[in-house]
Amino acid sequence: MQHKLQTISEKFLIKGNFISANPFGSGHINDTYLITTSAEKYILQRINHHIFKEVEKMNQNIIKALEHFNEKQKISKDIRFRELKIILSKNGHNHFKDEDGNYWRMMNFVSGSVSFDVAKKPEMAYEAAKAFGYFRRNLIDVDPDDFYPVIPDFHNLEMRMSWFHKVLETNSESRNQFAENEIEFVLSREHLSKKLSLLLKSGRIPIRVTHNDTKINNVLLDKDTLKGIAVIDLDTIMPGTVLFDFGDMVRTFISPAEEDETDLSKVVLRLDIFESLAKGYLLELQHLITYTERDHLVFGGKIMTYMIGLRFLTDFLEGDVYYKTARPNHNLDRCRTQFRLLSEIEKNETAMNSIIDQI
Repeated sequence: MQHKLQTISEKFLIKGNFISANPFGSGHINDTYLITTSAEKYILQRINHHIFKEVEKMNQNIIKALEHFNEKQKISKDIRFRELKIILSKNGHNHFKDEDGNYWRMMNFVSGSVSFDVAKKPEMAYEAAKAFGYFRRNLIDVDPDDFYPVIPDFHNLEMRMSWFHKVLETNSESRNQFAENEIEFVLSREHLSKKLSLLLKSGRIPIRVTHNDTKINNVLLDKDTLKGIAVIDLDTIMPGTVLFDFGDMVRTFISPAEEDETDLSKVVLRLDIFESLAKGYLLELQHLITYTERDHLVFGGKIMTYMIGLRFLTDFLEGDVYYKTARPNHNLDRCRTQFRLLSEIEKNETAMNSIIDQI
C-alpha cells in the first residue's frame, strides 16, 4: 500500500521526496492519509465517488470558496486562518484518477493543529463555533447559484422521509423487526419535516453557501492557543441554510458521548456547552443573519439531530450501504444515540431558546 500511495502522491505537484503515508482522521466517507515528504506534509484523500459523483465540480466548489475566503481575510486584515488549498495534479487537474477508477485529492497539511471529536469544555466549544462563524462570515457575500450541489438533496428532509417510508415498506433486508422503537420514534416526529419544508418553501429561511458538515472535528485548533486556524472537510460546501450548519454544531457539540455510544445514559445535553457554541457562532454573525434564522437556530439543532438519526436508521434498514461500519448494528447504535440526544434537546428547548435570546 505504501508503494501505491507513493505512486499516487507523486502524481501531484508536491515538494520533496516521498517518505511515508499513514492513515489519518476518523471520517466515515473518504479514505484519508497523511503524506510526509522530505520537505512538507500533505493530506491525500481517496474520494468516495459513489457518494461524490462529480469530483471535479466538488473540488471546484472548494477552490472557489477558499479563494474567496482567503481574499476576504486579506482585505479585512483579520487573518485568523492558515491558508488551505488544493494541490493540483501534474496534469493540471484538481484530482487524479488512477487505473482502478479511484479519485484522489491532495491538500496541504495544517501544521501545529489539533482537532477533537468531543467538545470537552465550554472554551473548546466556543472557539470551534467561533471558527465556523468566522468561516461563514467570510463567505456571506458569495452567490449560492455559483456553487454546484455536490450531493443533491443532501439535507432534504422531505426526500429522506420519503425514502425511509419506501425502505420500511420493502424491508428488503428483513431488519425492521430489530428497530421497532426507532421506527416509531421517527414516525412520531414527522411534523419536524413538514415545518422545515414550509419554512424553506416560503423563503423565510434564505439559501446561502454553507459548510453542511459542522462537526467539531472539522475545525482545526492551534495546539498551543486552541484558537481556530482552519475549517476542513470541505466536500459538502454548497447551497444550504444556516440552520443546517448551526444545527449540526448543536448535534455534535452538546453531548460528551461519541456518535456511536452504546450506553445511552452518557448521552446528555450540556447547556454550558450550548451557550458557549451559540455565543461563539453568533458573535461572528449576529448582524449578518435574519431574525427568522436566529429564531429557528434551536429548531435547526432538532432538525439535524433528527435527520442524521433518520439517515443512520435508514442505512441500517437497507443493509449498511452508505456509512462505514465497524461492528454489527453499528448504524443502529448511531441512530439510537441521535434519537436520545433529540429527546434531550426537546426537554431543554425552552432554556436553549432563552440562551439565544440573551446573546
